[in-house]
Amino acid sequence: MSIYTSNGSPPFNTTRASHIVLTSKDLDKTRYFYETAIGLEVTHQDNDSLYLRALEETSHHSLVFHQSDEPAVCKRMGYRVYTDDDLNLAYDHFNSNGINAIFVENPFQGRTLHVNDPLGVPLEFCATMEQSPSLMQTFHKHHGACPASLDHVQIATHDVETALRWYSDLGFRLTEYTADDVTDEVWGVWLKRKNNTQDVVFSAGLGPRLHHFAYNVPEVANIIHVCDVMSSLGLAHTMDRGPGRHGIANAMFVYFRDPDGHRIELFTSHYQFIDSDLTPKRWSLTDTSRSQLWGLPATERWFYEATNFDQVELKKPLLNAKPVTLESFLEKT
Repeated sequence: MSIYTSNGSPPFNTTRASHIVLTSKDLDKTRYFYETAIGLEVTHQDNDSLYLRALEETSHHSLVFHQSDEPAVCKRMGYRVYTDDDLNLAYDHFNSNGINAIFVENPFQGRTLHVNDPLGVPLEFCATMEQSPSLMQTFHKHHGACPASLDHVQIATHDVETALRWYSDLGFRLTEYTADDVTDEVWGVWLKRKNNTQDVVFSAGLGPRLHHFAYNVPEVANIIHVCDVMSSLGLAHTMDRGPGRHGIANAMFVYFRDPDGHRIELFTSHYQFIDSDLTPKRWSLTDTSRSQLWGLPATERWFYEATNFDQVELKKPLLNAKPVTLESFLEKT
């Protein structure tokens, strides 16, 4: 594959993955799952919407749900930019390159820019949100997994290389990637703007679809504790994968599916990626340790089930790689 060099002088300054906007058929069930079991804080709820944040977050929300009787979808993937001037630069950049971008007004956040990336993923950029003190040291409110902050999302896409090229032009840096041993075609890319390994991950598959969104937690003990919490609340069946440890990014992880089927990852232990001379780490497509250093492989549904983006056409992947699933693993044992 071609290793695209990140644009060191991007047209505007994106700082991090900020928030996810989803739909839910039952906001009360969704609230119970994320507030009582996962441990997020509800910052607003009405008949039509639910907003949540994690313990270390001062911004109003990192997770938003809108009531809908239709099958659940992801409406927007949100990023923060540094200043309002960056929003103006982004608007000019996209529209001058034939990409329609419009300003909208969203509750609890400043001026917001809507645009779709070349894959069809609906994005929104904002520079500010309403602020409140974090709960980082309000220890009596810590429960569930004690999620600290939204860290990244993973998106299945038909064209990983286009994603890599487009986001690299916006200043995202490649930290790790998976490639085919023979053709060297890229299967997955881990891209970042903040100082760790990822803000957004793109992997080959029917898409674009939201595979999961991830919150980091303070300690490995929080991973185990939330599994016990799920069991005691009668939600053990929502566990989708793990616990285990990824080779890629070194994350200790567990995945759950919420009442609408959206997938959330809770993880800890990835690393810094800051210095300009750091080389992206290449993983072979046949090396199963990239997916788990230890533990059983994921089930087929982990690889093939995901959340559709709202009104976005799905396309078949340009690269087809059959994953090692729990089902195929058990057939060989």
